[in-house]
Amino acid sequence: MNIDELRREIDKIDKRIVELLARRSSIAKVIGEIKRREGLPVIDLIREWEVLSNVRLESLKLGLNPDTVLSIYRRIIDLCRASQNAPKVAFLGPRGSFSEEAARRFFPLEESIEFKEYPSIRDVFRAVEEGEVDYGVVPIENSIEGGVNETLDLLFETKLKICGELEHRIRLNLIGKPGIKIEDVKILVSHPQAINQCRNFIERALKGVEIREATSTSRAVKMALESEYMAAIGSELAARLYGGEIIAKGIEDYRDNYTRFFLLGWEDSPRMDGCKTSIIFSTHHKPGALYKALSVFAERGINLTKIESRPIKGRPWEYMFYVDFEGHRDDDACKEAIEDLRGRALFVKILGSYRKVT
Repeated sequence: MNIDELRREIDKIDKRIVELLARRSSIAKVIGEIKRREGLPVIDLIREWEVLSNVRLESLKLGLNPDTVLSIYRRIIDLCRASQNAPKVAFLGPRGSFSEEAARRFFPLEESIEFKEYPSIRDVFRAVEEGEVDYGVVPIENSIEGGVNETLDLLFETKLKICGELEHRIRLNLIGKPGIKIEDVKILVSHPQAINQCRNFIERALKGVEIREATSTSRAVKMALESEYMAAIGSELAARLYGGEIIAKGIEDYRDNYTRFFLLGWEDSPRMDGCKTSIIFSTHHKPGALYKALSVFAERGINLTKIESRPIKGRPWEYMFYVDFEGHRDDDACKEAIEDLRGRALFVKILGSYRKVT
């Protein structure tokens, strides 16, 4: 075959590819309509991860570069999502927050997603419960500061499920107006937690600078950009959104600074390998009660990855326990452990089984 004949063959293949894309998109649209009719979330992250995993394996079998093929396929998923109407995702604002960064990692094909900021964790929960959005993204735990109590309490109070988690590296940056130099900074502003996590850098590079507090790192960046001599500690996303310049990157004292985020929805993950499960329970207020409750997991070789106590409101000095463990709630061993726990605890609430987004 000569070049012209080969090009005509490529044209035929391209035409067929576009026809198949249209067919795939139309099927996705019908699936979206069925899900909405049945009150199910339109986006199924687990299904999307399965599709991408299958595509990667097929690419390797056929000798194609899997990263390139996956990049193309993410755009195909984006196209199909658009045909189902853009889902809405709530995050703890304001814009440029680390919660927004996490939300965009949960949903990297962001052109087909409507991200909505909310002023509090409670508002994120409410927005999902009342149907304003399809999903919510909230922080649950920081590797330095510990658990986020408000999130723990709301998981107990509401009917929402945990349907995904990710660990997001918190990278703090010194941000100011374009052109500002570090020696020009007279005032430093940020959230108190961010300031505390950058004490070494502040003592070394900004000694003697006036320090002011803001309600969030995002708000601090906006404040800094209104002044010639002010800098903020905030995220790279905030710098990009508000037109700031990063004066110094990665100024946090501890590089192992991570925050876990949960993805909230009405359905958790179907059973598959690599899941974790979260529950809340309380025990009788007597010696050995907690030991007996937790032994249901040890007896079945189930690994606990987190346990944290929270006071029960209205019942002074009594506590409920938040537990994460490896495995899905429908795994035989996990199912047996939960049923056994119900016989030893005052109450047990399953918060969801889910996979980690990497």
